[in-house]
Amino acid sequence: MSRTRPLLVALLAIFVVAAATSGAASQESSETPTIVAMLGPDGAAMGTVVLTEGPNGVLVQVNVNGLSPGGHGFHVHTVGACTPDFTAAGGHFNPGDGGHGFMHDLGPDAGDLPNIYAAADGTARADFFTASVTLNVGPAHSVFDADGSAIIIHAKPDSYGEDAGAGDRVACGLILLGADAGDGGPTAEMPTG
Repeated sequence: MSRTRPLLVALLAIFVVAAATSGAASQESSETPTIVAMLGPDGAAMGTVVLTEGPNGVLVQVNVNGLSPGGHGFHVHTVGACTPDFTAAGGHFNPGDGGHGFMHDLGPDAGDLPNIYAAADGTARADFFTASVTLNVGPAHSVFDADGSAIIIHAKPDSYGEDAGAGDRVACGLILLGADAGDGGPTAEMPTG
């Protein structure tokens, strides 16, 4: 029994250190959701995308409507601007200079996210996780850089290759650190004027 006691003490010490380290990591990450209001080209509300920082990346929860049935490219773009048209959002968010697409040798870039799929009624709901971006301010892969970022939904599905082939931009939402969304989380809305 005298040999097992030091082993138990060592295991307990490892557990305490691991628990303390895990707690410290979660305190550094913001767990307050960022709510992104998605709007169509005509300014009509098309639902929301909720981004929540976790200890190992960002949970993305999509709840949108008004889409044509089928697949749609879904990306983070580099500029927090949707006006005067959705091209103001620039290209894909790509702080690491990756290639485009999950199937590209140099890809994916940080803005590449999985396609979303709309039902016959135009609604799309999806939950997925990405470690390519962060909501923490400061790191190079933070979506909260000087000019913010945007989420773009495209008319067609992304090919996941070098040429996205996703077509027109049919919805845009701003990711800007800013106003209170009513639940304590930052949100972004299409600017007026």
